[in-house]
Parts: sequence; structure tokens; C-alpha cells
Amino acid sequence: MGFSEKTQVFLIAAWYKELVSAFGERGRRAFVLAVKHYARQRGERMAQRAVRDGQELNYASYCAYCEWSPSEETLASGVLCGTRVCSTAPDYVYEVSPCVWFNAFVEQNAREAGQLYCRYLDEAIARAFSSSLQFYTVETQHCADRCVFCIRDAGFGPGTVVRQRTEYVKGFDYHCAHTFYAFAGTAAGVFGPEGEALAARVLEAFEAEYGEEMRRRLAAFAGENFDRA
Repeated sequence: MGFSEKTQVFLIAAWYKELVSAFGERGRRAFVLAVKHYARQRGERMAQRAVRDGQELNYASYCAYCEWSPSEETLASGVLCGTRVCSTAPDYVYEVSPCVWFNAFVEQNAREAGQLYCRYLDEAIARAFSSSLQFYTVETQHCADRCVFCIRDAGFGPGTVVRQRTEYVKGFDYHCAHTFYAFAGTAAGVFGPEGEALAARVLEAFEAEYGEEMRRRLAAFAGENFDRA
């Protein structure tokens, strides 16, 4: 068993459960802060690489410097995210259905966590990459039959060619560790020692689900600087 989208969803759901169980509505708001914190770090890493390479911070480079690619487990399953472009100008609009993350939230009975996570994640990544990107999550499958995203005045038409910089794609061990530590940092920042205590409970739940070796691999990222590309 390896790290995958489902492993990441497990961690997101575990953090949601612990935060809401411990702090109620305050925990729910802290969960949203954690999603945005995780997204900010991810978007800024993408921007750092683009600027280093002399690229403009536009929607084409946002796509090129994406850190995500489907996990081996998802590729082997044959169930991938399906994307359909609805329009390219003046706004770039696309739909996603099916979505591997939505499916994982449903399978893990974590729709509440998924609804909040998917509502804020992509917009926050895009805004961290460039404040001029007008990226909007119009719908998610938690509330509709498909996800819909709109990038206003994207300058991204049928002739635009984007080649993902695959050398910057991160494995899901990294994505899962980043998720865990971003949430742990937010919980500690908001709730102090009480928030810090939740991290141990999330790790315990993770080990119970995936085993000691997977927990050790997650903990190996404890010293990682997720702010730096």
C-alpha cells in the first residue's frame, strides 16, 4: 500500500473530525484556515519555481507548474479525473467529473470535510500563485453533479500549449505529509497545546488504518520546509 489521493483524504477527514469534535464551530473555522494555509504554501512554491525560471505568473504557467499528478494507485484503478473544457474566452471554464477526491470523501463518509476542503482549496492555491489570477470554484460535486471552475480573462485559448514541468511534480508521500503538517501547524497556532494534542490523535488514526511503516514515512517529513520550493 502506498500514498495516494485516498491517503490524503483520510488525513483531511481525520483532522476535520478531531478539530470539530474538540472545538465545535471554532474547529470548523480552523479547518478552513488549515486548508487555506496548505493551499498558500503550495501555490507560493509553484510561483517561486515559475519566477526562478523567468516565467510570467499567468494561468498557463499556473498549469505548467502544478505539483500534482495522479498517484500510481489511481492510475492502476483506471478511474481518473475527467475534464471537459466549456469555454476558453473571455473566461476559461472547465468541468470535472468524475473526481478521485470526491469519490474518496464519499467512500470514507467524510462529505462535510470534503465540501469545505474542495470549496476553498483551488481558489486559495491560485491566489497564492498570483493575486491577479481570478480563479473561482463555481460548483463542486458535493453540491452538484460535477465540479465547475472559472478563470476570468485567462488569456488561455485553443492554441495555448501547456507542458507540465514534471520535474516539479511531488509524490503523494510529500502531499500527504504537507497536508498533515499544515493542519498541525494551524491547529497549534489557533488552539495552542490543545491543538498540538490533536496531531498525535490524527497520527494514531493514520497508523491504525495504514500501519506503522506508513506512519514513519509520514513522520520523516517533520523537518521539511513546505514554504520553500
